[in-house]
Amino acid sequence: MKKSFLLIWLIGYCTGAAAEGYQVNNMSARQSGMGHVGAAMQLGCESIFFNPAATAFQQSHFDLSAGLTGIASNCRFQTLPTVENGYQPGPVEKSHNFATPLHIYFSYKPSDRWAVGLGFYTPDGSSVEWDDNWSGAHLVQKISLAAYTFQPTVSFKICDRLSIGAGLTITWGNFDLSRSMLPIGGGNRSLAAGFTQLEGLLGMAGGQLGLSPEQIAAYQTQAQAGANYFANNLTDAPIVAARLKGSAGVEIGLNAGALFQINDAWSIGMTWRSRVDMKVGAGHATLDYGSPEAQQYLAFLNQAMTMAGRDAVIPGIDRGTFHAELPLPTSVTWGVSFRPTPEWEFGVDLQWVGWSAYKSLTVAFNEPESGLEPIYSVKNYSNTLAFRFGGEYRACRFATVRAGMYVDESPVSSDYLNPETPSMTKVSYTFGLTLRPAKRMTLDLAYCFISAADPERTGSYPIYSYPDGRLTEVFSGNYKLHANVFSVGVGFHF
Repeated sequence: MKKSFLLIWLIGYCTGAAAEGYQVNNMSARQSGMGHVGAAMQLGCESIFFNPAATAFQQSHFDLSAGLTGIASNCRFQTLPTVENGYQPGPVEKSHNFATPLHIYFSYKPSDRWAVGLGFYTPDGSSVEWDDNWSGAHLVQKISLAAYTFQPTVSFKICDRLSIGAGLTITWGNFDLSRSMLPIGGGNRSLAAGFTQLEGLLGMAGGQLGLSPEQIAAYQTQAQAGANYFANNLTDAPIVAARLKGSAGVEIGLNAGALFQINDAWSIGMTWRSRVDMKVGAGHATLDYGSPEAQQYLAFLNQAMTMAGRDAVIPGIDRGTFHAELPLPTSVTWGVSFRPTPEWEFGVDLQWVGWSAYKSLTVAFNEPESGLEPIYSVKNYSNTLAFRFGGEYRACRFATVRAGMYVDESPVSSDYLNPETPSMTKVSYTFGLTLRPAKRMTLDLAYCFISAADPERTGSYPIYSYPDGRLTEVFSGNYKLHANVFSVGVGFHF
């Protein structure tokens, strides 16, 4: 019930939906059905994302692709057996999550060696929704976040088999996060005990605070009423919930690559995406009280704590704005493509992601008069590797089928695992189909099933008091995760 809970407000800005960390692996309906490979493949305008160099190899003058993905993920949480619960695990609690990343690409090839293009896609984002009264509601209830990227791109063939390309990644984003300010159930008991202690302290030290006997009696009556209220209202409803909203301003990075077509059968490629630091300059928060009585008693408790020279129980975060910074990390992808016959193509990608850039998160408040100190939260992410493999077979002129899989390492260690980022090493199996209803049109469909490499992952998340840094709680449990992903896209080639 202290300001320590501020530590986890913006941690939700880092949740992933279909990839680890907070990346999204659904930037093409076609390639989603092929394990999301593509660094060494010639994908027309979709290479704007996968490898900008490859657009110089497209066969048409104009290439257009657009698509939408629905990611329905399900996370299950269960508290660990403890002495307090008789060595029995807690009930299974579920989150219901849905995200809809999209992509639009357009490229134009004015000559045999040059190509230019534009891309718009959502490389980072997710949506997570737990019940308002679940056991971790004081960590997160709901979160929705997204990063959007607009990428103008140019590529050039140095010779018939070698091309290079680069594009500016112009990125911005927003987030919306809700959480209970106090633990469900336990918050009522803590507040009832706090009001009882306050009543006693007023009797002992009220005179030292400059209060008259009449004022002391009135404050004690109010404290007793507050203790009775919270002791008799042990409901599962949040006493007070916070909602944070913010937008990150435009930041610019770079996506560059090279593609070498060794011969008609083999190609190799590499692409690099620079780190971009997203900055929230003026986020806003609101407080939602469960009842007018709770708001009245908490206002009185804050007043009494401030009068005694102590921190407010519920800090006035709704009276100002905050700023924070979050890295979208560097990534490097190496790819190989193999075409044994005109009907078959296989691709393998290996991606390195520099998650070690995300060592901590600092939240600072813009108004000095608020009295809120900057909040420092340790993250300690680690660099990761992702392996992707896929293949496609052109069964006839009208249809191509695909399949693939990928393994994506978790950057989060078990001692920092939390319900805002229930991160696990993920294994995904993908299937796809392209139909050609017209000569210059394609329709892409894909399905992806994502599960954890382990059936469940046990982890804990430490919560430290603010500002002295004492450990006040360890939120521990078992997490299980899976997701169903559906993608649809359409392409035109002229």
